[in-house]
Amino acid sequence: MTCEPVRIIHVADTHVDPTARYLGPKEQDRRGDFLRAFEYVVNKALELEPDLLLISGDLFDRVNPRNPARTRVMRALRRLHSEGIRIYAIGGNHDTPRSVEEGASPLHELEAAGYVRFFSKTREVEGETVDIRGLKICVSGASYNHTIPLDQDPLETMRIPREGDVNIVMLHYNFSSVRTPPIWRAPTIKETSIPSDVHYVALGHYHSFRKVPLGRTLVVYPGSTERRSFAEENEEKGFVYVELDEEGVRNLQYIKTNPRPLKTLRITISENDENPVNTVVSAAKEHADAKAILRLIIKGRLPQERLASYNRNQILSELEGRFFHVIIDDRELEYVFEQPEFEGFETLSPLKLYEDYLLKLLQDAGGDAGRRKILEEALNLGRKFLEEAGAW
Repeated sequence: MTCEPVRIIHVADTHVDPTARYLGPKEQDRRGDFLRAFEYVVNKALELEPDLLLISGDLFDRVNPRNPARTRVMRALRRLHSEGIRIYAIGGNHDTPRSVEEGASPLHELEAAGYVRFFSKTREVEGETVDIRGLKICVSGASYNHTIPLDQDPLETMRIPREGDVNIVMLHYNFSSVRTPPIWRAPTIKETSIPSDVHYVALGHYHSFRKVPLGRTLVVYPGSTERRSFAEENEEKGFVYVELDEEGVRNLQYIKTNPRPLKTLRITISENDENPVNTVVSAAKEHADAKAILRLIIKGRLPQERLASYNRNQILSELEGRFFHVIIDDRELEYVFEQPEFEGFETLSPLKLYEDYLLKLLQDAGGDAGRRKILEEALNLGRKFLEEAGAW
């Protein structure tokens, strides 16, 4: 008799309640983006009615999220729990404390409320086996361990429980088959460390959707649900819905969220540009989007006489309301200053200047023999000291 597959929603890296002080008064709105993305996952779960919700780390962006964010997450997970959806979570590198001094993970609070099974241990994989429509499902996981060296496989010293007809493990690290940029530095799990009787590896940490088949095992990064930096400006965001039985994954759907647009615009100012502010503003207005965070990268060369015609505050003022927020990066904008030309520059050496000064004093001394003797000694000694010091 074939059992009906277990239905799973797998999400990671929601990063609820990030700091974004560079946005000034828009910081609260930006924090709301991450909460709305998480609540979209919850609403979709209520619609799809999965058996399990897997949260593979970094539910929160930090170990001490603010109380309003904690409350909204708590209420959202309570809704899922009340519908009979089992919720499992691990801590990621952001919401797992690095030390005792940092306190406890905020996920402990969700577990204490009875809504989540939190696999909080970092040095061993914990597991729980449940029966779902005749299938024994073993769900296990380990939270991120900050003490593991970057060149060590986290699974070298940990055993994955595999007591179910279907075995699932949740981890928050890099995976050897997925090439990650340097920004995602973390210990890396090797393909050979995944037992063949694990059906689904629910990963978190890398913010792009990736799936890697290993026989009947499927390794999946669902990616993040909201863009966290300009390194992700062109990436889609979302989570996955999975149907899984003892033979492996039967169905997997990538469900997109609606992240805030991030746009980078590069503008080059020429030396002959009479109105650099107008050049920048005109180019930016062509890409106007009230929902987008715009990053303006301005480069080029400005002569000294046009320096006053470039004004960052004026650019921001003229673009106000056309974007959610504008960031100006003008580190590559050079100011050209004309250097004065000196006649006979080679004569302005320290040694020459000293000699000319003493000779002038000797000339002024006239027939004063005593004064001339002192000045001649000063000239000779000064010349000697300057030459020893490397003066030319």
